[in-house]
Amino acid sequence: MRRLVPILWLSVTAGCALPPRPPVGAPPPPAVTAPSHDVVAGSVVIRVDPDGPLAGLGHRHLIRSEALAGTVAMGEPVTQTGFTLELPLASLEVDPPDAVADVPEERRLATRRNMLGPAVLDAARFPVLTLTAQQISGGPESFVARTQVGLRGASHSIDVPVRLQIDGSRLIATGEFTVSHADLGLRPFAVGMGALRVAETIVIRYRLEARPRGNA
Repeated sequence: MRRLVPILWLSVTAGCALPPRPPVGAPPPPAVTAPSHDVVAGSVVIRVDPDGPLAGLGHRHLIRSEALAGTVAMGEPVTQTGFTLELPLASLEVDPPDAVADVPEERRLATRRNMLGPAVLDAARFPVLTLTAQQISGGPESFVARTQVGLRGASHSIDVPVRLQIDGSRLIATGEFTVSHADLGLRPFAVGMGALRVAETIVIRYRLEARPRGNA
């Protein structure tokens, strides 16, 4: 049993990917005539929890990146805005020491290696996650962006809440939402006939700042 515990601990985040689905047919991004804004600062924090009767043997993981980049083209009205964003998967940190201090370095590295490996994100073959606006609704400050996510060579559509602030020439977008593994074409990893598994729900928080091109 003593040997089993670290194996279960390291395995909890090694989710299995569902077979790739063909890209989902999606309408083109809204037509936008406003000048493009470049993302000058973009961060993402992802929380993944263990689940099942043996969840106490697992560990809540925080996954972080500050490499979210791309362009935002503000429309008039705002619901005509378009965006194209990219997140390099190699930028993902697992349990960064300043956020999760009690995780040994070797376990951080092992968990990250499992996450980026072929069974989960397959970052060697598909190194970038892409986000493209399909449709934006709501206002005047709170919106929902129907977003096409490109992951592992397949496309998936999810709804992302957006809290928008305009501060002079700066655009600041923030939000927090939940998404399931199935929404992204992934299957949570489980061991012991499901006694220890990754929770189906993933919690994502993000913040990005964009400025008019040439004024970054």
